[in-house]
Amino acid sequence: MLVGLLVGHMAGCPGNKGSSTGQASVPKEAIPSQTIAGFKLTETLLGRRIWVMTAEEANSYSQRQEVELIGLRIDFYSSDGDSINATLTADSGRVNTASRNMEARDHVVIVTQDSLVLRTDYIRWDNASRKLRTESAVRLERGRDWLSGEGLEASPDLKEVEIKRRVQGQKELLNDLGDIR
Repeated sequence: MLVGLLVGHMAGCPGNKGSSTGQASVPKEAIPSQTIAGFKLTETLLGRRIWVMTAEEANSYSQRQEVELIGLRIDFYSSDGDSINATLTADSGRVNTASRNMEARDHVVIVTQDSLVLRTDYIRWDNASRKLRTESAVRLERGRDWLSGEGLEASPDLKEVEIKRRVQGQKELLNDLGDIR
């Protein structure tokens, strides 16, 4: 704790690397053009909700067409847009404002309507293909049954799941998922 305070204090002292005022120079593209508290973004197709993203805080970088998110939640909707099929939560994430491709990082959890839980440290959403993908370690859980591995491609409701490598776990969960490869 004391070391962190000393390092923080020394970073602001004159004579340290940075500008003539003692402040480190920050690249212009690293400064958000907007900071939004209580961010919400809805993706629709023909008037039907596909997903709704909310975040505690969002930092918009217009030059990069990206929004960095803190305290992320994404509700994925059924094909009729009326009910939530799955909810993703994560500590942080990012959305490309042009493509609507997203990524979620740190403590990523997806819970489906039928109580299947996916845990990983990182996952991407490809908006064009409507698929979730990761190369990270994953763990699927339902009750006391579990399945783990590395790498994944899945539908947002986890009805279609492909775990790429090192698959292991409870046979009952394999049978319940049906379309897992």
